[in-house]
Amino acid sequence: MSSINNKGRVLITGASSGIGWHLALKFAERGHDLLLTGRNKDRLEEISSLVKDKVDVKKCTKDLSILEDVKQLAEIASLNGVSVLINNAAVICPGLTLTKLTIENINDMLDVNLRAPILLTKFLYEELDSIININSMVGLEIKKNRTLYSASKWGLRGFSQSLGQEYKDMGVNVLDVYPTNVRTWPGKPNSMDIEPVVENIYSAFKNREQVLILDGRKKDG
Repeated sequence: MSSINNKGRVLITGASSGIGWHLALKFAERGHDLLLTGRNKDRLEEISSLVKDKVDVKKCTKDLSILEDVKQLAEIASLNGVSVLINNAAVICPGLTLTKLTIENINDMLDVNLRAPILLTKFLYEELDSIININSMVGLEIKKNRTLYSASKWGLRGFSQSLGQEYKDMGVNVLDVYPTNVRTWPGKPNSMDIEPVVENIYSAFKNREQVLILDGRKKDG
């Protein structure tokens, strides 16, 4: 186990788009070296070019639904001194009933949303100082037509909370983040601005908080 170091290299999964993209910008702004991964090589090149003048950034194109890719990513992370793991990559909810989900849909969602975070944590267990698991409000609430997405996110919640107890005496912090819809592209309806979202995540990380709920829905009354 390395000593606590909030400026260690940060591995961000799903960094080629969405919240992961903006987390890469935020952590680079605060001086953290990065290891960025995602499925889209061109987008990884783009985000890497945006931060390379601020920090040392490494990138690798990996598909976290493929076991060998997860293993290779863990090896790269270990070789490059990763001490902060941000499990952000996720297959989004298709909003379909269970009967309309294909076997491929089910496997992909469970593999990326749940298996990959578990395996990356397992492979890097003794090298991490902090883990940030980007969950979803669906990890706290039941919603119609969210069966597999809920299963993956409730599973991540259980894994995270149990892991937090397991790591407690080792000085490793596990932060669970539960956002509602986030505006990761212009004009996205019913969504929160991305900048305060990533700023709140970064602050919770620095303060070694365990749970961060970001509910941007309008309140009645």
